Amino acid sequence: MLTLICPGLLGPIPAAPETLPKVPAIDRLLARAERIPTGGHDAATALLRHVGVSTDPERDAPTAAISLLGESPDARCDGYWIHADPVHLRPDRDRLLLFAGAGVAPDRAEADALVALFNGHFAEDGLRLTAPHPNRWYLGTDRALDLRSEPLERVIGGPVPRDVPSGADARRWRGLMNEAQMLFYGSEVNRLREQARRPAINGIWTWGGGVLPERSGAPPDAVVGDDPLTAGLARWCGVAHRALEGWSPQEPLPGRRHLMLWDRLGAALLERDLAAWSTALLALDARVAVLEARIKGGTLDEILIDPCEGMVYRVTRSALRRFWRRDGLTQSLVRGS
Repeated sequence: MLTLICPGLLGPIPAAPETLPKVPAIDRLLARAERIPTGGHDAATALLRHVGVSTDPERDAPTAAISLLGESPDARCDGYWIHADPVHLRPDRDRLLLFAGAGVAPDRAEADALVALFNGHFAEDGLRLTAPHPNRWYLGTDRALDLRSEPLERVIGGPVPRDVPSGADARRWRGLMNEAQMLFYGSEVNRLREQARRPAINGIWTWGGGVLPERSGAPPDAVVGDDPLTAGLARWCGVAHRALEGWSPQEPLPGRRHLMLWDRLGAALLERDLAAWSTALLALDARVAVLEARIKGGTLDEILIDPCEGMVYRVTRSALRRFWRRDGLTQSLVRGS
């Protein structure tokens, strides 16, 4: 069985569905699949669910410690960790807009300088910042925090929500993050970025905090994906991991239960890049066509397609015989628009 988590498959897209590339394999599978309602609306929650971790909808999914394990296998991931991604904050009348991604990302030297500046300033507050990747930072604290925030992907390009974070530690945390903004604002890194007409890195966005969670049940036998969370989940569960580029749908993976994150569609939508979204969609369709052939040939039992939109599509050999069903991707995009 293959569970395919593909956020962004159903949009939202900034174009009419009829202008999109033809993806016959995805159309067939979505049309003929059994549709199973699910409460998940994001990839992180779906990934955790499929490795046996229950999440509380009233609290952040604890992804930071697992992702750090994926970025730095030798890192000590015990204790409380929270994502602390570098961002550009820009005042706009009575609100503060948040930007991140390729246009804001620091290089290695800039990240190291800002991390060192932060750690030198906040050492007595029990905070330690680390940047295993220049654009993905993690913040460890000397105690667990009662915070509820929003993943970075939900706030990029929009106003910073006034009620985020919430929780018992929110007021103190906002004060610390405001202090970090002022610290970064006056840094040599941002002085040089300003001279080069690049957006300042004048804040960090914290989300997904927690400790390594408990899990129940058997984990998948292999995990495929490019992001740190998939690599961290594989290491945490002690199972095989493959990058998307290093995996072929014809390749036999260890065991029978496999978990895959195809995050290229969602990443393209975050950058508002319809061309990249279409390219990723075509690449996914080519792989889905091979998986469809494997189901028909009996070498794959089923596929679960999870677009992170509250519905999982279950495809089996018997489901593929429903040739009269034609309500595929285009119709799903129309319903979601």
